[in-house]
Amino acid sequence: MITLQPLISTTYEFFNAFLNSGLPAVGGIALNWNHFLAFAGLGMLGLGLSGSAIGLSIAGSAVAGMREEKRGMGLLVSVLPGTQGLYSFVVGILLFGRMKGEFASIEPEVFLKIFAAGTATGIACLFSGWWQGVVCAAGIRSINQEKMGVGIAMLLAVLPEFYAILSFVFAILWK
Repeated sequence: MITLQPLISTTYEFFNAFLNSGLPAVGGIALNWNHFLAFAGLGMLGLGLSGSAIGLSIAGSAVAGMREEKRGMGLLVSVLPGTQGLYSFVVGILLFGRMKGEFASIEPEVFLKIFAAGTATGIACLFSGWWQGVVCAAGIRSINQEKMGVGIAMLLAVLPEFYAILSFVFAILWK
């Protein structure tokens, strides 16, 4: 099994030296760059929530233009981009749980892992949710025009979801 500990330690030492040499204090308050990176990673999970909101609005707009008798089938497809927000939320809870207790007792590498996992999940879920909304909208239009069934539309919509699932699994494994 490949261990990432040497890589993580080297990366941590590089960033710690770089950040402490440039801005050791802001406004007289000393910054702990470990904590800053961890909270920045948690903040990046907001991108995943944004991706869901964008995707849901794109797909929901397509449902609004459907014929009334087809709207129920379109609604089923339109909710799929919401899962990226759920993935980001769950990863946020799991990562925040890693920071419980006294911060001084947490190993510095944990903060870097939180930053990496949060950033990777947030960015992947942003684009996955956004583009899944576009695919869902195209499927919804096809359902409305009777060119495609709900099953095929959902199958096509699940393909961008796969990459959000990969980022979710990655974050859980790296937690």
